[in-house]
Amino acid sequence: MNEENKDKTVAQKEEGKSYFLAILITLLTGLSVGFILGILFSPKPGKEIRKDIKDKSEEFIKKSKEGATDTIDKTKEFVEKSRGKFKEVKGKGKEIIEKSKEKVKALKEIIMPKKEEKEENKENTEA
Repeated sequence: MNEENKDKTVAQKEEGKSYFLAILITLLTGLSVGFILGILFSPKPGKEIRKDIKDKSEEFIKKSKEGATDTIDKTKEFVEKSRGKFKEVKGKGKEIIEKSKEKVKALKEIIMPKKEEKEENKENTEA
């Protein structure tokens, strides 16, 4: 019974989403058609309307180009900062590796003589 309720709830949510999407598409279509009809039936002469459309289009293209240029510049800055951070982290990683190697070498120098001494004691006790 619990699974049936879950299935019904999921189905209702999906149905609600599809209704919302349909309403949204209808609204946007209506706004677009209304805008176009408003321009076409405005009291301005055709030359003025075409000039207005051309001017608005050029303005939109200009703003789009500026926005794209800004985005590209910001992306380049981000990439440069990321490269700097990567080099910094890489350098720190190399430092850590070198320090670790030194510590391992120092431990090896301490452990090896004790190991050899232990082996000698073992050989002496066996003989």
